Formats: sequence, structure tokens, C-alpha cells
Amino acid sequence: MESLEKKLIALFDTVSRHLESDPDIDKFLDNTLLFEEWEKIIPEAEYPIFVIAVLNDIRRPSIIETIITSINQSRIRVDDKSIESIHSEKITSFGDQPFS
Repeated sequence: MESLEKKLIALFDTVSRHLESDPDIDKFLDNTLLFEEWEKIIPEAEYPIFVIAVLNDIRRPSIIETIITSINQSRIRVDDKSIESIHSEKITSFGDQPFS
């Protein structure tokens, strides 16, 4: 969790530095790939809030904690779904075995 927070703070720093030198947010969003990695791991409902927080450099501990919590909860849901998929595959493939 600590490394996730460090990556998030690094993203805030990178975006903040860029927008200080070129404050055109639309141009920045059109030309950056910085958010792609995050879009994959942040739930869809929280993603716009995340982007707004980063673009406006809102680093309140509650915001950071909420983002990290949503990522971790999303990972748990994905892991649970993966486990369910594995179990169902084992059950359905059992009948395909010879001599069953």
C-alpha cells in the first residue's frame, strides 16, 4: 500500500509540474498517457474524481486514502472473480476427463 501511495504522489508531482509550465489542461489531457495505467485499476465510478483531484492538485489525506481504498477494493473484487472463474473451470472441465 505504501508503494501505491508513493506512485500516486509521484503522479500528483508530475502533473503539477507540467501544469505549472503549461496550464492548458485540455492540451495536457489530449497529449498525456499518464492516466492510462490508473484508469485500468481505479473503479469507473471513482475515476473522474481521481482525475479532478490530480489535475487540481488536491492532496488531502482523505482524498489519497479514498483513492487507495477504491483501488484495493477493486483488486479484491477482481481476485474474487478470478478465483470463482478458476473454480467453475475446474468443475466444468471435470466431466471432460477420460473415464469420468
